[in-house]
Amino acid sequence: MQRLKGGDTSTKVTIIDDDKPGELVFQEKRALRHSANDAVCLVAVQRVHGSDGVISCKYKTIELDKSDNTAVPGRDYEHTEGTLTFGHGEVKKNIKIPIIVRKEEDGEEPVERDEILGLKIYEPHPNIVKISKKDIQIIEIVTDAETKKQADSLLQLLDRIKREEKTSWGQ
Repeated sequence: MQRLKGGDTSTKVTIIDDDKPGELVFQEKRALRHSANDAVCLVAVQRVHGSDGVISCKYKTIELDKSDNTAVPGRDYEHTEGTLTFGHGEVKKNIKIPIIVRKEEDGEEPVERDEILGLKIYEPHPNIVKISKKDIQIIEIVTDAETKKQADSLLQLLDRIKREEKTSWGQ
């Protein structure tokens, strides 16, 4: 049996600290466009930078201002509030906002709409949990679903281009 002689060897070890409760952020980074013909708007909240333990936060819909294109609770959507709870290891939850679908007097065509509202997340529990600086998600209620789909496709394409621009030739 032959023994090899050599110097000491070393290696670098990185320990990932996943014992953090995480931070709560809205999945959509821009305003969320929702078709006025869809009765339920889903807003995704993600838990990032850790998923240890059970955490929660409160949420509520809010009027952003008093302008003509501000959505009004009871007319355009149903005011929604509650507590969003993430279990241990859970990283995504949806908040459902009922949208009031309105039709023209003939009952067939949807009413032309372009309104905005906000969804705020606040009061995280336990206090160590952080909420993103962007704690209000803007929601646009729009009439034309086809335009919404086209806008979503365009945003996806732009995001893909942006990701690819960050990739070097060596990657």
